[in-house]
This record gives sequence, structure tokens and C-alpha cells, in this order.
Amino acid sequence: MAQAKDSFSTGEAVRITGVSFRNIDYWARTRFIAPSIAEAKGTGTERRYSFSDLLALRVARELREAGVSTQSLRRVVEFLRSRKGLTHPLAECRLIVTGADVQVATNPEKIMSVLRTPGQTSFAFVFDLARTLDEMKREIDSRERKPPGRASAPPPTARRAARNAI
Repeated sequence: MAQAKDSFSTGEAVRITGVSFRNIDYWARTRFIAPSIAEAKGTGTERRYSFSDLLALRVARELREAGVSTQSLRRVVEFLRSRKGLTHPLAECRLIVTGADVQVATNPEKIMSVLRTPGQTSFAFVFDLARTLDEMKREIDSRERKPPGRASAPPPTARRAARNAI
């Protein structure tokens, strides 16, 4: 089993997250996603990133690939830090990209707009197809293991009585 690391260099962050060195450097200098372990303090020092920092970098990369601009990402991060009190918003939230909006899932049934109408909540329903399929397969398996039972038809007198009652 791999041992957990306490901190990661910028080079390791590049390899693990797939974010370019140039972007990581720019985001750190502009404080968009700054390293939480150690900042670079002049020549010969290096930034050190936590696992949460790496997760935030990876999420930012994937959101950028989904078409969210860096400017919009900054607005998302600022909103979530100020409104939700989060320190690593990109690593602490479930974010949903819907067209030109980014939404945060505040709980399984409620999502909140972060860009188009910040703070506006709506109710969401996400159908969990995988869970439903698993439940159905378990139900089928459990029925196949039971001995087959005969379906019993009501006795003929009961059928006649029911027909005559109509």
C-alpha cells in the first residue's frame, strides 16, 4: 500500500494533476490556487502543495476543459469562499457545469447557481440508474434462488361469485 505524502513539489503537481507548470505558477502568483504547505520565497525555494491543493488544481483543469473560463473559475472560488466559508472550494464542493453556469450541489436535492444568478437555489433530481439497476439485479437474483411457487387461481366458485356480483 502506498504511503500518503504530506506535501508535493510543483513538478509532482504537474505530473499528478495534468496542469501545466506555467498555469500552476500563474495560479500560485495570482493566489487563485496557492500552495498551502509552502510558498516560494525567492530563488532556490520551491512551493509545496497539499493533497487538497492538488485536488483543487485537478478540478480547475477539468472545469477549464469543460469550457469554464479562468475568470469564471475565479468568481466561483471567490463566491464559495465568501458565501460558504470554504478554504479550498474546488476541493470541497460538488460542482456541476450546466451550459454557461457553474452550480454547486448543496445537498443531494438542491443545487445553487454560482455564476449566472449567484445564490439562486433550485431543486434537482438526479436519477441514479446504476443504483436502480443493482437493486433490480439483486431482486431478480433473490427470486431465482427461491423455489418456484405455483400461482394459485381462485377456486371456480369464487370466480363465478365475483362474475355474478358485477
